[in-house]
This record gives sequence, structure tokens and C-alpha cells, in this order.
Amino acid sequence: MTRKHVIVVGAGFSGVAAATALVRRKNAPRVTLIERDQFGTGLAYGTKDAAHLLNVRASNMSAYADKPDDFAHWIKDKARAEPTAFATRRQYGAYVQAVLKRAERAAMFGGGLKRVRGEAAACRAGSGWWCVTLASGKTIEANSVVLALGNQPVAQPPAVLLDAGVPVIDPWDRKALQRIGRGDVLLLGAGLTMIDVALSLASRSKTQTIYALSRRGQTPRMHLDPPRAAPPAPLHLPQKLSDALHEFRREVRAMAERGEPWQLAIDRMRTTTPTLWRALSVEEQRRFLRHLRVWWDVHRHRTAPEIAERAQTLQREGKLRVLAGEVVAAEKKGRAIELYHRQRGSMVRHRLELAAVVNCTGSNLDLTRSTDPLIQQMLTEGLARAHPAGIGLDLDGDARVLDARGQVQGSLYALGPITVGSFWESTAVPEIRARAAAIAALF
Repeated sequence: MTRKHVIVVGAGFSGVAAATALVRRKNAPRVTLIERDQFGTGLAYGTKDAAHLLNVRASNMSAYADKPDDFAHWIKDKARAEPTAFATRRQYGAYVQAVLKRAERAAMFGGGLKRVRGEAAACRAGSGWWCVTLASGKTIEANSVVLALGNQPVAQPPAVLLDAGVPVIDPWDRKALQRIGRGDVLLLGAGLTMIDVALSLASRSKTQTIYALSRRGQTPRMHLDPPRAAPPAPLHLPQKLSDALHEFRREVRAMAERGEPWQLAIDRMRTTTPTLWRALSVEEQRRFLRHLRVWWDVHRHRTAPEIAERAQTLQREGKLRVLAGEVVAAEKKGRAIELYHRQRGSMVRHRLELAAVVNCTGSNLDLTRSTDPLIQQMLTEGLARAHPAGIGLDLDGDARVLDARGQVQGSLYALGPITVGSFWESTAVPEIRARAAAIAALF
């Protein structure tokens, strides 16, 4: 019997989870894993800064859907850390690399797992097969393809900065951050990326005041400490967005009266959120993104208690100042940047003189604006289409890519952050590993 061949494009956590789930199947297919950078770490876990911690406890970070304690055992063996600990991102990157090596060893008794370093530039369909073309010109054919492209590059900064020619630093460009001169720094965005960058910059003697500016000035909330398990019953909400919001608020109030923290209400939604999201109309999804997304993000994607304490200390000391508003003007003046911002609800402009501006607004989820050659090619040629809500790719319930006509591409799948428009919950390890296992089960 000829084994099937599956190409997995991307070898960050999503790609490694997909490849691992595939090679662990009975009659496992042959797997080719394509990555242009470092295998196993991706953007999320490639940091070398020990101050950057995971936002989830070790007990919930296993790469395997059927072995939920795997990472907890690994980190206890390597660093004597408890399951309730928040490991460093660097440690987790090492774990994912170890998972990939395990998968390679397991694949020796099956179809095999091959690493290919290169950038996937195109993916086209044939008669019962797919052909992936690398930037080098090399082609690889397979029966199926899994797009595990990870986080896209950061979204474009405000037009006022682009038009003024003001340089904006990528938050994960470690060398560029190290080159920032003495003075104040502005971080665009106030989410988890902002906190990571603020902690890194605060350790430098050259950095004076760090400003974090976002439209609402909302920062991530903290995980419960000590942790508490959510009630086993999932939280089911009505399908209409406004009804779901009212019911959720009623439930949070009822939980508070029972002495249960709001974090548990969010945790009870984990298993039902994708179904609820897919039941919303496209217009309701857009309304959620316009009005509720920021509140969801800061309550759902929380920080480790020790990280929250460090950020609060920086704020108390005046080292970190979080602002709600927008940039209205900017100009490059020699090595300095003169920038004006307007506070939310005010018409008064405030002046800042800065050494640098760092874009911490998060990855670009509007794939119609993606600079990735593979995404551009597939959208242009109609092999895939952007989700109508404006984020990620459009997929069916089994994570199969829909083409420009809305037809299912039967053997083309997507996994990870690029599936956010279709499943909403698609960026955290527990959801990615479960989706990877579900895709592998279809082979």
C-alpha cells in the first residue's frame, strides 16, 4: 500500500502539532515539514528574553491532545517547575523542538517525517494532488497540505506615522530594540505584546518613560493566583450576539454572588466558543470585532501573576504609562521623533519627544493585506478566500480551506492563527493541539 504524503507548511507550534498528530496515526502518512526560519519555535517562542513568560500554566501547555500532562512533566524534569508555574517562552520553544524530535523518531517506523528549509511561495492543485513551490524554485508534491503559517507580521502602524516617514520598530526585532537610544519610547498597543516589550525595555538604563497607547487603554488582566479549576459544566449562551452578551453578564453576576471569580466564566466558555462564533452572522461577527473584541482580549488572554506584578510596579513607579487615545501627528527630527497624541474623549493634543516607536498592535489578521507570497498567490488565484469578517481564512467546520467560490478544498487544511475568522479560538495551545488531532483523524 502506498502511503499518503502530507505537506505541512510552517514549523512553529501549529506546524509541529500537526506533524506530530499525523505521524502518531495508525498507517501514518509521510510528512514533509516546510519552514523558512527555525523549526519548532516560531514567532511566539523564539524570544531569548527570560522575562517573557507563557500566558498559560504548564499544566495546560502539552503539545498532545491525548497527553495533557506532557509539558508539565517535561518542565519539571528540566527546570524542577511545578505544573502551576508559568514557564518562559524560551523554555517552551525548547520543548516544542523536543516534541518535533520525538515525532521524527516515531516516524521512522511509519511513513517518515522530513524537514525542508525554505519559503513556500505557491500552492497549486492537480488531479488528486497538490504541488508546493518554494522560493528557490524547488517543487514538492503531496496528496494533502496543511497550512500552519503561524502569526503573520505585525499590522501596519497608523497612516500618520507612515506618511511622516517615522520609523516604527517590529516588537520582535531584538537587535532594533537594543539599538534604541536614550529617551522615552512609545509602544503602539496595550496588549500582551506591549507588556513583553515594556519589560525588555525597562531593563535598559537608556530607556526613560515607556508610553503604551491604544484606543481604549485596556491592558490584559491577571490569571487567578492561586489557580482555580472552572466548574465542569460549560457555559452555553444564546446564538444571537446581544442575547449572548446579556446572558453572559447575568451569569458573571450570579457567579460573583456565589463567590466565584469572573475568570471562571471565561474559562467555562473555552469549549463552546468556536460553536458560538460560527453561529453568529457575519454582521454580528463584525460587530463583535468593532465593539467587544478589546474586552474579550484583555479578559481571555491574561498574564501570569508575576508578570502582572512587574507591569503594575512599572506603572506605580511612573516607568510605564498607559494612555487611551490616538496618534494625530508625528515628525522625525534628527534622531528624535516629535509625536502628538489625543486622549480618548478629548480634543487636546499632547506632545511627546521620543527615541523610538514600537508597533505592538499585534499580527495582521486581514490576509488580503498579507505580504506572505503563499497567501497572496492562493488568494489571487482563488484557491482560498479571506473570511468575510476580515480576519483569517474562510474554512468549513473541519478546517478545510474554501476557495473563491466557497467550495471546499477537500485535502487542503489550515491550522492556528490564520483560522481565527472561522473558529475565533484558534491561537492558544489547547485549541491548536485539539484541532491538529481532529485534522489528523481525517487521514
